[in-house]
Amino acid sequence: MYLSLLSEGRLLFVCIINAFVNILSITTGAARISGVETKRVAVSLTLYNLFAVIYRLANLFYVPVMGSIVDKAALTGNLPLLEMKMRLIIAAATVGSLIGALFLPTFIQIYIKGINGMEKRGSMVRVIFAVLNPANYGKVFATLRKPSLLGVENLKLGGVPRNFLMFNVFGIAIWTVGVLAATYASAMAPNYARTAVLLSGIINGIGTIFLFVVVDPTAALIVDQTVAGLRPPKDVKIMVLYLTLGTILGTILGQFIFSPSALFIYKVTVWLGHLKF
Repeated sequence: MYLSLLSEGRLLFVCIINAFVNILSITTGAARISGVETKRVAVSLTLYNLFAVIYRLANLFYVPVMGSIVDKAALTGNLPLLEMKMRLIIAAATVGSLIGALFLPTFIQIYIKGINGMEKRGSMVRVIFAVLNPANYGKVFATLRKPSLLGVENLKLGGVPRNFLMFNVFGIAIWTVGVLAATYASAMAPNYARTAVLLSGIINGIGTIFLFVVVDPTAALIVDQTVAGLRPPKDVKIMVLYLTLGTILGTILGQFIFSPSALFIYKVTVWLGHLKF
């Protein structure tokens, strides 16, 4: 039943875009490792921002098409079918995260090449044009690496904090379902659809706290300590491997928190709709 739904062009498009976005999101780990290996953390993060811009642009196409799917479901009132579609979109996020994890060694090489290109050419624009030059396609394909654990044999956390890894899982789960839960809630309460959609910030706000207040600062500190020689480089690789695994687990967890999140947004939407002021 789920696979047959993918014959719908709009849903398939949204799933592909969502998978693509999650593939690119994995590159944040590659940025951290390449920054440590080249001692060019700032440049590596600049390159990551390029990937971030790409998947944010992808969202410009993803969100409106997803909105049209929800609008159609709201007109027909077929909420069970809409929920199935939403869960397929979440599953696409898991698939994208898995693909991103498999290509993590390749992303690391791409970042290292990009950092070297920035130092050689002094401009991101020149690096992009160099990549698009057919004469350099061979160098691009030379960055391909087989999936691996990045040469780490012992995956014990050692000095890597455990708590922030758990916050990463929950943060990813919330980010995965935030917009989806809000748009689904808008179909549950069509009279207050705009209110429901705008309430996605409630769910995403919690994810933001987890990811950008707890996870990212801790990860940045570990990277800086490694560059300063206060930690072994293995710590960064272990951290990235666990954060990547956490991303995959977070998207899976999203399946379990989707319905509660949508119900919560629905109840808040109805409550706001009945306020007298």
